[in-house]
Amino acid sequence: MEEKCEKPNYNNLSERSREILLGIIEGYFGTANPVGSKFIAENTGLNLSSASIRNIMASLEEAGYIYQPHFSAGRIPTAKGYKFYIDGLMIAEKISQKEKENIEKRLASANRNLSGILSRVSILLSDLSHYAGVVLAPDMSGAFLLHIEFIRIKEKNILAIIVFANGVTENKSFYIPKDIKQNELTRYSNKLNGIIENKNCDLDGLKKIITEEMYSDKENFYSILSSEIFSPVGNTDDYGDCINYDNRLYVGPEGDLLEEPEFSNNEQIKFLIKTISDKKNIIKLLGHTKNCKTKQIFIGSEEEWSEISGLSLITAPYASENNMLNGSIGIIGPLRMNYSHVIPIIDFMSEFLGGII
Repeated sequence: MEEKCEKPNYNNLSERSREILLGIIEGYFGTANPVGSKFIAENTGLNLSSASIRNIMASLEEAGYIYQPHFSAGRIPTAKGYKFYIDGLMIAEKISQKEKENIEKRLASANRNLSGILSRVSILLSDLSHYAGVVLAPDMSGAFLLHIEFIRIKEKNILAIIVFANGVTENKSFYIPKDIKQNELTRYSNKLNGIIENKNCDLDGLKKIITEEMYSDKENFYSILSSEIFSPVGNTDDYGDCINYDNRLYVGPEGDLLEEPEFSNNEQIKFLIKTISDKKNIIKLLGHTKNCKTKQIFIGSEEEWSEISGLSLITAPYASENNMLNGSIGIIGPLRMNYSHVIPIIDFMSEFLGGII
């Protein structure tokens, strides 16, 4: 499927129009209330009358950059206005050295366990942004294996410890229809590791080898072959949609996001929780970013990205140094998100994550 990843082009605005649009957006960031001409006159360096400001605001509204929520109110930025701000008006902040050291310290203790790393990244994204962090697990289908070990947890319940060639580990607990004792599981582990040692292969390749070569253990091995261990992390269908949503998406704490003025009543809170809980839509947008290979900004409106209407999602892809593992991360917030703070966080975290997996 071809992805449209390029940034939209906007007609150039005059310097005065840009300053007034910036004033409206920054005023709305600070107050969460519509911004009027009086506010612009008092809080910008423009030497313009209120009438002149209103005329420019009317032109901005006609061009689709702002809108008036109701009669006699000030103006609020539209999705197009936010995009123009991000592309041409915003001055991005920088991540402090203290924040970088905090990120490194908190991720170092996750060792090389992939689930632990991704979970901590989602929490860090929430903590740093004060919104909600999300992480899409990488597609492991092409990653070479180093070692596999099966451990019997209890009857019919097995833990698979999978170590990939880059040192990243993934633990998978699964159930099988027929109980297998630990000594048999150890024998299977040894057979698989013998194959892995002699042949560079991923999970799909290993399954194919088992199917073709291990006829004597076919009946017992079938329980493991049919388990989710051979459904690689991040597995997607032909349309790029994730098949197993629960294990593919990591969502950080949402508490700070719920404190935003946009979510001041129960109905708005219910909508936010429902949107974030609908993992299929979030994964779809994160998958779009992974396919684009560049940072993407989804501003939910009735016209565009209606799946997250009223919210913004800033995303960026990440990839391991050998490019075998790749996924994407994101931060979900209100339309009135602090983009100048969030975007540098996304940029740094995507690069940092790629360097440790």
